Amino acid sequence: MTYVEWDAQASALATNVEAQPERLGLPELITRLGAEGYGGIELAYPHLKDRSAEGLAELRRLSALAGVELNSLLLDFGDPGTADAARRDAEMALYRDWIAAAAAAGFRRVRIGSGDGDDDASFARAAESLSLLSAYAGHAGVRVVTENLGALLSRSDRVLRMLEDTGGSVGLTADFGNFKQDKYRQLEEILPYAETVHAKAREDGGGRLDSMDFRQCVQLARQAGYEGPLSLTYLGDGEPWAVLAEMRELAAIKPSEALRPM
Repeated sequence: MTYVEWDAQASALATNVEAQPERLGLPELITRLGAEGYGGIELAYPHLKDRSAEGLAELRRLSALAGVELNSLLLDFGDPGTADAARRDAEMALYRDWIAAAAAAGFRRVRIGSGDGDDDASFARAAESLSLLSAYAGHAGVRVVTENLGALLSRSDRVLRMLEDTGGSVGLTADFGNFKQDKYRQLEEILPYAETVHAKAREDGGGRLDSMDFRQCVQLARQAGYEGPLSLTYLGDGEPWAVLAEMRELAAIKPSEALRPM
């Protein structure tokens, strides 16, 4: 997998290649998702290995054939609130390139984190960057969302402030697993504003899903009026398809509502 990083010494974007086993190719994964009744998928940007016009058109065709919506493309790089002007310019250009690719492939959204700053200046820069990217993406028919992810949006009050400061132009993905303290109260505060939900399951220490935690998080989402898809997220070592099936059952999720994110 090829990831993008900022090389501060060279003041330039760099790529980092990590060897990871591939159980299924992307076409095979999407085909199996459709066969198993999943309604959509979220992909991280390294999974789009072919960004040629032909490759993106083929991804659009394949997802339509399988009945699997390309829900969100996760752009897990960069820091929109950085004070480094050169870095910001380079990353903004790369975000725009990926937004264009997402539009060509048929993704509904791109998810961009707000960064790792922790002061008001970082917050203002991130809000400005996300607003600019949202305007750009809107012309391509793609929605920009951010997430309760990273230091800048590590608290629910900051998440709500970001949505307010961007004037509704930026949406929200709420992740069950990202708040480190007072998790349920903070989720309860942001879930009414969520457009997508990463339904992340944690393990109980014995290698089993923490079913009580997962059900409680799903219940909070339902109580908040969330009716969108739950993007099932499992990062453990169990057999993924079996765990995802268990998560669907725990949440009483209809097959058409469930997603298999990467």
